[in-house]
Amino acid sequence: MRTLFFGAGPLGSLYAHLLHESGADVTVLARGERHAWLAEHGLQLVNEITGERGASRVNVVSELRSDDEYDLAIVLIRKNKLSPVFETLNARPAIRNILFMGNNALGFDEYLQHLPPERLLFGFPGAGGGIIDQVVQYADREKPKGSRRPVTIGEVDGQESERTRAIRSLFESAGVPVAVTSDIDGWLKYHAALVSPLVCALYKHDCDAQEVAKHSDTLCTIVRAAKEGGRVLRSLGYHKRQPFRFNLFYWLPEFMSVLALKQLLQSRFAEVAFAMHAKAARDEMEGLAFEFQTLAARTRIETPCIDMLRDSTA
Repeated sequence: MRTLFFGAGPLGSLYAHLLHESGADVTVLARGERHAWLAEHGLQLVNEITGERGASRVNVVSELRSDDEYDLAIVLIRKNKLSPVFETLNARPAIRNILFMGNNALGFDEYLQHLPPERLLFGFPGAGGGIIDQVVQYADREKPKGSRRPVTIGEVDGQESERTRAIRSLFESAGVPVAVTSDIDGWLKYHAALVSPLVCALYKHDCDAQEVAKHSDTLCTIVRAAKEGGRVLRSLGYHKRQPFRFNLFYWLPEFMSVLALKQLLQSRFAEVAFAMHAKAARDEMEGLAFEFQTLAARTRIETPCIDMLRDSTA
């Protein structure tokens, strides 16, 4: 499967590296200073959980020709930066399938205005991180000997198609687990309901995950805000077929959720995957909070904790 990574940020770089190392045919589209550096030095990565360093000479391009052919484009670009991406991909029908991976609480209408549904899939990465001095610093597991966190993918119509299975095989051949969901729209909404309050709390404490973990009142507010988000989504009809980890959060007593959240925030994974990304992508995360506010406004559910966290970082 000839694969294009549209964007050379931390996660596009990470997954391009892993697929390339597994023998996949991979190209990375990068621009400006990032392209120049990659062309000279190649991808450079540090796993902040295991300490492992990686490097690879992936094919890098600075632009796409009108006749470029790819079986799959994987777009790992912030949602608020996608407008020119839509234009570029729409003009290149020889890129047969497009997998958008990232935060999205409002569904797929915007994407479908620009691209036909038969070319689109959606998902979310399992790793997180950032780039410092052109070197990717990432976390894709919570413990040094733990398993990689899976990427999640799904079709708009909920079916597991031949191309879904091919993409799953592509990632799994590189040692990256894949979770295929029959409700990717609901999955992304529930993910937003969990992550948006957490990120707002990080901004309240200058993106210091360890500091957030010290404040019991903040931890309780995060948990209550996430549960408010769950009530919003259930009110809108998003309550079926959600992953066990989402449902477990809403079933657990508050003190257990607070304890689990505290342990997560004290981890190196949280520092790299959550705090580093939050610091670099405040525009994206503020947009995600606004998107969820839009969902809440469609219901009669009160969201005082969501509002408190969002307003405290304005």
